[in-house]
Amino acid sequence: MSILEILKPIHILAGSLTLVSGLIAMTSKKGQTVHRLSGKIFFWSMAVTTLLGLNAGIFRPNLQIFIPIAIISFYQAASGYRVLFIKTLHKGQKPALIDWVLTIGMLVTSCVFVVLGVINLSTDIFYSIVLFSFSTIGLYCCGVDIYNYTIKPKNKFYWLFIHIFRMSHGFIAALTAFLVNNSKLFPFLPQVLLLIIPIAIGQPIISFTIWNLNRKKNTGKLDKIVVE
Repeated sequence: MSILEILKPIHILAGSLTLVSGLIAMTSKKGQTVHRLSGKIFFWSMAVTTLLGLNAGIFRPNLQIFIPIAIISFYQAASGYRVLFIKTLHKGQKPALIDWVLTIGMLVTSCVFVVLGVINLSTDIFYSIVLFSFSTIGLYCCGVDIYNYTIKPKNKFYWLFIHIFRMSHGFIAALTAFLVNNSKLFPFLPQVLLLIIPIAIGQPIISFTIWNLNRKKNTGKLDKIVVE
């Protein structure tokens, strides 16, 4: 029995916990015990899933598509979780070393993904689409983070918007990985659609949520709801 076969049950369990806890965290009331606990479970189960996903992608060439998905998914969850510890950058707080390591690491990795996407464009267009899609997300988030680290955010609720955006996208990425990995369950759908469906459904919901929070911020209602 190979190491991958031994670790497979752990990967399945961690992946299942990621999806279940992520769904609970997104649908539970923010700030309450259920939300906080499920959010922590989501983050740590995502960390385990990422490590095992990287292991599978490295040692099985046919599963290398999960490498960018795993890395970007984890960065979304990790940075979305870490932002809760740097909620006062607008007051002069400095990011910790781990925050810089995560951001610079993701910036370099995203650039590598872009190069790999160009190299594989003529031989494996599906893999290139995955690389371009996830590296775009990574580069955008890195840009936002570096800006917030070096220039004081003007919006004091920046951390809330980042937290919601990143954790939600981390969930979408995890769901995407699940669908692609279990594409045999959906023989009537091409793999490209399995990549598109989660973000096509999830992004409008995320956008509406952020728009609604912005509306409350502009009317002063968010100050009464959120305590830094």
